[in-house]
Order: sequence, then structure tokens, then C-alpha cells
Amino acid sequence: MRADVFVGREKELTEVSALLGKTRHVTLTGTAGVGKTRLALHLVRTLENESSADVHVVDLADAPGDLVSLAETVVGAIGVRGRPGVPAPQSLVEALAPRRTLIVLDTCDRVIGAVAALVEELRAVADLRILATSRQRLGLSDEHLYPVGALPPADAVYLLTALADRRLDDMDPAELCDRLGNLPLAIELAAASPDPGTADVFTATSGTWRHSSMRAAHGWSHELCDPKERLLWARASVFSGTFDMEAVKEVCVAEGLTADEVSDTMIGLLDKSVIAGEDGQCGRRYRLPATAREFGAVWLDLLGETGEMRRRHRDHFLSLSGRAEIGWQCEQLDWYRRLVLECANVRQAIDYCYARPDERRKGLELVGNLWFLWACCGMHVPGDNLLQRGLDLERTPGPERTKALWVHAWVSIQRGDLERAERTLAECVAEDPEEHATAYVSQFQAHLAVLRGDVGAALHLIKQARERHRSAGNVFPGFLPTYTVVATAMMLSGSLQQAVSVLREGRELCASCGDRWTLIRLDLLLAQAEHLLGDTDVATASVRDSLRGARLFGDTFSLLEGLEVAAVAAEATEDDALAALLLGAADAARTDTGVPPTRSPILTSLLRMAELRLRGRLGRARFDGLTERGSATDLRSAVEHALQGTVL
Repeated sequence: MRADVFVGREKELTEVSALLGKTRHVTLTGTAGVGKTRLALHLVRTLENESSADVHVVDLADAPGDLVSLAETVVGAIGVRGRPGVPAPQSLVEALAPRRTLIVLDTCDRVIGAVAALVEELRAVADLRILATSRQRLGLSDEHLYPVGALPPADAVYLLTALADRRLDDMDPAELCDRLGNLPLAIELAAASPDPGTADVFTATSGTWRHSSMRAAHGWSHELCDPKERLLWARASVFSGTFDMEAVKEVCVAEGLTADEVSDTMIGLLDKSVIAGEDGQCGRRYRLPATAREFGAVWLDLLGETGEMRRRHRDHFLSLSGRAEIGWQCEQLDWYRRLVLECANVRQAIDYCYARPDERRKGLELVGNLWFLWACCGMHVPGDNLLQRGLDLERTPGPERTKALWVHAWVSIQRGDLERAERTLAECVAEDPEEHATAYVSQFQAHLAVLRGDVGAALHLIKQARERHRSAGNVFPGFLPTYTVVATAMMLSGSLQQAVSVLREGRELCASCGDRWTLIRLDLLLAQAEHLLGDTDVATASVRDSLRGARLFGDTFSLLEGLEVAAVAAEATEDDALAALLLGAADAARTDTGVPPTRSPILTSLLRMAELRLRGRLGRARFDGLTERGSATDLRSAVEHALQGTVL
């Protein structure tokens, strides 16, 4: 980072300064290029102005590795004189004893053992504080570790734009920073490039490296690692985003590294700040920063293992997708939360398959297994793209393609492209002479019919689908979601009480089966039916239940429809400000998220009538002002308005 540019880190500066006020020894740890040295130097400048203590910075990048020589280096750096015949460590202790001093020992990695021994010697100096920077701990009992992470995205973008100035042209600085892992050194190197947007942190030509600062930084980390740590670093470079220990053991355990050795080897990489650990709802996960991943990938190439590791990576996530599909039957929220974390790896595994003609069928299988992400969890756009790509690439009929076709039809309905859904279902029928997918074809044809108001066709088709799903024992995504079509058809025919009975029966069955997602859809319909029956309080409670569930799954489609149903319910109680705001928020969110309306005729009619009454009561100017305010409200905040029943 340029000496005159220091961005963010206010929290880190405050916390490290406070630690040095009560702790004798703090070590800043973190991956190469994360900015440990820059943070320490900036802190030193601050303390020099605010403290009466002597402050010294000692660069140990080229220091000798034995205790005496290292002590001599420090003695020389801080400008004290040793007594003749007195060992350098003792001379240093004597010189520092009468002073209040802060010593920054920068870049300790190469001489970690000698630094630890020297710090032990310096314990005798009561008023000495030591701030060390290192990719790994010194290993002392009273050492306080302070991990330094990458810059927050906003600070990373600010740094890039400050350094690159006008040379960014039309590139997205946030995207470039994300590619660089928001690491300050990587951002500096990219900004210094003639074309920051195309600058590679690492460049290889004919198997040899062109030197760069990031290459040197990671090279030091590599030298600190033992052979098994280097091997795991290289193999773990096949992961994108975060990954868990299960994936590491299944993908990276091969010749030279056993399953029993993985845990200790991972601890070594964590200790050296090569890999970062993250704790969350799904347990411990790991991440290789982008530049460390690129460095490892080159070593993986040199080892000749890239092809094998990428195949093992694909096999793991293909297997995981199959387990997830089965697990979704009764552990939906758990699998949603886990698969959201695996999206980058799943995408990489799919891309691997699609790039190889003999693997494309497996890619379609992987995409098809994850239908619940694309159809139920707000991932309509990436799912649509992945399904379409696979179907275009793999034209040979087969079970994987058949499944991908009906899943694609489902996603097309969610995205409002009803004509494409019909074409896709027709293609599915033509390629499925043994009728393996007939139940799903009938199910989604019934869905299309009910959206178009054709009650007779919808009931005929859904009856066929339900019979086939029931005989096959296919509860979800087969039998349970059919309740939504049956209930909607009954509502269209005016049988509201019968529709409510069907919906309550479906809710009970979903609860007994653990199907939390279909409950979201049933509650939305129940809210509409109860509203039409005049029970607005029950309708409001039902739509709020639906919104709470949809929020858990990131189900954008249901959230948007839920806002509209909530607006209808609010209008019925003449809560006009809330109703108009929700209408504006839902309309804007549909545009922003690319989810066009695929409403049933019932909801379309309810919305039209609610809007007409609102315009009449509020007047044009007031109505437009409230909907405009709603359009400026993000989806999350709009949902909170609906749940709280008030304009916050």
C-alpha cells in the first residue's frame, strides 16, 4: 500500500491499542498481503504522537535465525549500546529496563523460533510492550493473538479507486476487489498495473513464475509450511468460497496425505494464516484467500494433480447434491443453509462438467438434484441459466435430461415465462416414452392451467399428478405441492370453504412431513381465501406466517407475493398508508430481482380492487407519494413493515 494511503481499520486500531494498554505482547496474524505491517506502522505513528513511551520498529524480514544474532539486530535497530563482553540479549534487557518502550517486531515468520526466545528473555523488562507481525503465532503462553482480516468491501473499493484513480474506466471496482480477496497488497498491485481490470496477481510463463510482491509474500508462507501442509494447500486450491472438513477429507486425501493427517495439517495451515477459519450456523468452515488459492493452484499444476483434484471435487459435490435432495424431504432449512454456503463450489463443479462433453450428463444430474434451490429458495436466475446451458449442451435424451426439463419448466413458471414452460414440458413428454416424469408434467401443466384460469383442465391434470405421486410415494416435490393447485382451482370456482378445508389438510400433512416450504405457499393461499370470506385477522396472520417462512429460505417469489397479499389485507382494514407502501415496495422489488408477476387470477383481481379503493380514499398525489416511498424501500425492510403491520 502506498505510504500515504491508509484506508479503514479504525476498529482494529482501537482494539490493538487497547490490548497494548493491558497486555505485554500482541501478535498480529493474518494471510500474506492482508496489511499486518501497514496496520502496525499506522498504529505506531498514532502512539508516537499520543504516548511518552519510546517506540521502535524492527524489520526482521532478513534477520538471522539464532537468538544472539537476532538480539544484536534489535540492539542495532533501536540504537542502544551493549556492554563489552555482555551477551546481546542481556544488553538489550539492561538498555530497556529504565524506559517505557514499545517495540514492533515486524515480519517474524522466517525467524519465529529465535523471536520467541528473544521475547522470553525480554519478559524481565517491566515497562516493555511488544507488537509482533507474523503469519503464525510465536507460541508463547502470554501471547495475545489478534487476527487481521481482509478489508471490508467498501474500504477495499475506496482503496482501489484512490490508487488507480481514473484508470478504472468502466470496470466494476467491487468485482475486481472481490477477485483479489479484498487484500490491500493485491489491490495495490492491481492498481499499479497499466490495466487494473486485467491485471493478474500471479503470472506464469512456460512453467516459471514472473516475480511479484504477492508471489514473494506467499512464497514466504510456503517456506514456513512442512511438506504435508504444502500438499494440502495445493489441493485445497480447487475449492471456491468456503468449504468444510468433510469436503477436505473427501477431496484432498490421496497419496501423501491420509485422513488421519488432515486435521493436524489443517491446524498448521490455520496457524500460519494460509487458511482462515469461520464459525457459523453450519459449523466450522474454511477459506483460502483468493491470492493464496491462485498460488496453490499453480503448485497443484506443478504436482500434476489438477485434473484428479478437480474430478474429486466434482464427485464430492455431485454426491452432496444427491444427499441434499433426499435430506430436503424432512430437513429443508438445514440443507438450504448448508447449500447456500456451497454455491460457489457447486457452480464450479457444474462448470467442470459442462466444459467436458463426456461429463455433461453429470452436470445436468447435479443441477437437477438441486431443484429446490432454483425453484424454492430465490435462486431462479442462476438456476434458470444453469439448466438452460446444460440442456443446450446435452441434447441426448436420458433420465438426467428428463429431470432437468421438468425442473426447468417449474423455474420458468416461477420466472413468469409460461410459454417457455409449456414448450419445455412438451419436450419432456417427447423424450420420456416410459413416462417416468409424467406426474411432474401433469403437475406443472395443471399449474399453468390454474394461472390461466382454466379450472376444469387444472383439476383434471392435478388429479392425474396426485394419483401418480401417491402410488410412487413421492411426497415432495410431488404430492404436497399439488395442494396449492387444488386449492387455487377451488377458489377460482367459488368454493372458498372447500378451498380452506383443503389448505388446512395440506398444512397438517406438511407439518407431519417436515415440509416447511410448501407451508409458505399454502399460507399465502389461505390468507387469500380467508380474506375473501371476510376474516381479515386470520388472513393477516396467515400471510405473516408465510412471510416469516419465506424469509428463512430466501424465497424471493413468495416474499414478493406475500407483500402483495399483505397489502390487500391492510387495505381491507383501511390501513391505507401501509397498503400503498407495500404495493410500491413489491412492484419495485419485482423489477430489481427480475421476478415478473405470475399471479393467479384471484390475486390479480384482489390487487386491482385494492388499488382502486386506495386511490379513491387517498387521492392521486397521496397514493403516488406512498407507493414511491415503498419503491425506495428494500425488500427486507418492506417485509418487516408487513410483519409489524406498521409504516416504521
